[in-house]
Amino acid sequence: MRFSPLPPRTVPAVLIAITLLLAWLAWGSTHYPETLWAPGNLSRYHADITACSQCHQAFQGASASKCASCHTAKQFAARAKPTVSAFHQQTLRDGKPCTNCHTEHRGALAQITLGAMANPHGEFVFRATHTHTCGACHNFSAGFQSPPQLLDNIIVRHLLDEGEGAHRLGKMAQCLSCHKGGRMEIEGEEEDGDE
Repeated sequence: MRFSPLPPRTVPAVLIAITLLLAWLAWGSTHYPETLWAPGNLSRYHADITACSQCHQAFQGASASKCASCHTAKQFAARAKPTVSAFHQQTLRDGKPCTNCHTEHRGALAQITLGAMANPHGEFVFRATHTHTCGACHNFSAGFQSPPQLLDNIIVRHLLDEGEGAHRLGKMAQCLSCHKGGRMEIEGEEEDGDE
C-alpha cells in the first residue's frame, strides 16, 4: 500500500506549479540574473558593472582572476601608493581571494573594504552633498595621524549655510540625529514647504 501525502487530484497541479516555477527561475536566471539573484545593489565603485559574470564565476562566486582583469598591476601602480600596490600584488601571488578584504552588494554608498575607516557622517553625507569621496570636503595631506582639515569650498560653505546654525564644526558628524532615517528634510520642515 502506497502512501501519498497529497490527495491524488492535487498531485498533477503541484507538479505543474513546480514545473512553472522552475521554468520561471531558469528563464529569469538567463535573461535577468542581476535582478533575480543579486543580494543587494553594487557600490558606487562598481556601478559601471552590468553583468554578474564580470566578477563572478558560475557557482563559485567572485574570483581574484576576474578582479585582476579590471584592477591590473599597471592600474595599481598609477593610482595607488607603492605599499598598497605591493600588498595587492603579493595577495594575488599568494592566491588569496580579494573577498578576504573586499565585499560588495551592500548598497551604492557602502565602503567595500572591510575594516576601512568609517565615514563619521554615515553614508548620508554623500547623498546630501552629491559627492563620492571624503576628499571633496576634507584635506588629508597630514595623513591619518591627525584629524583632517575641513576645506573652504562651495560644498562645505553650502552645508554650513543650509543648516542655519545646526551645521557647525564638531556637530556635522551627527547628521542622523536630525535627519532621521537618512531623510534630507528634518521633522517639521516638510509641513512648512521648505523642501
